[in-house]
Amino acid sequence: MDTRQPTPMKSFDFNFQQIVDAANDIVIVTNADPIDPPGPEIVYVNKAFTELTGYSPEEVIGKTPRLLQSSGTDADTKKTIKQALQNHQPVRVTIKNYSKSGRDYWLDVSILALRNEAGEVTHFVAIERDVTEQKELEHKLETLSRTDPLTGLLNRRSLEDYLAKEYSRFTRHGTKFSALLLDVDHFKSINDQYGHSTGDRVLKMLADSCTGKLRRHDVMARYGGEEFCMILPYTDGEHAAVLADKLRTAIAAEALQAGDSAVRVTASIGVSEVQASDKTPGDILERADAALYEAKQSGRDRVCLSRAAQASQHAGQG
Repeated sequence: MDTRQPTPMKSFDFNFQQIVDAANDIVIVTNADPIDPPGPEIVYVNKAFTELTGYSPEEVIGKTPRLLQSSGTDADTKKTIKQALQNHQPVRVTIKNYSKSGRDYWLDVSILALRNEAGEVTHFVAIERDVTEQKELEHKLETLSRTDPLTGLLNRRSLEDYLAKEYSRFTRHGTKFSALLLDVDHFKSINDQYGHSTGDRVLKMLADSCTGKLRRHDVMARYGGEEFCMILPYTDGEHAAVLADKLRTAIAAEALQAGDSAVRVTASIGVSEVQASDKTPGDILERADAALYEAKQSGRDRVCLSRAAQASQHAGQG
């Protein structure tokens, strides 16, 4: 039987600064006062800090950690940190900071108050972990979930979210908006004759052509297959139809080279304006779809304004 007693921890001669210096996580120690600028004042940073930020200890000792922040750092997060410091409470946040070269990076930050033997808070220590790769992955996954991988436009789900917001603004403030539904004419024959890869190129060409002519606040999405949807804020049906015809003309003027052939396409577009009688955001799309069907039945390569929008325009003129 082993009767040896464990050696008391105090008998070990640890050099804690060497441990912290060698840590992979960033460690920053500041004085507790003052908290407001020009404080809190940095009194220690470890090697991991220098490797990530590009600042040497000599460049930051006596400065404030705020030098790592900019207008791109979230104001609410900074406020959360300040309130915790003022109350001497621990806090954990994720924050965007900036290196000496201006490169942005994300940190998972835990801040704790350090007390002396009398129980007084004399310093704060921030233990930080670089989570930039994780944040970038989250952003990529979010982008993939909300965009169409072929055209780079919003997908149907994102479009419906945006439409719901515009409809809510209309019901609260009466702010007009219109919707366009655009469908490529005879798209199946393009796939059959030239192949699906050419069909994909046609869709990308159309998306680029349209987005280049939309206004900054307009939104375009691939709604499904060869159908696209656009939401035009602050726009009545008449002006939306004018823009739609510009898009139709631009699409017809495009040509895509496929082998020895120049592939040209046309598009039919249905236009609808939000109405006071609409019960759901989907009502405006139903009218735009009916107008699109009318454009198809009327010979394609044309724009049709929904009858409800036309009636609204005539009532306004009367």
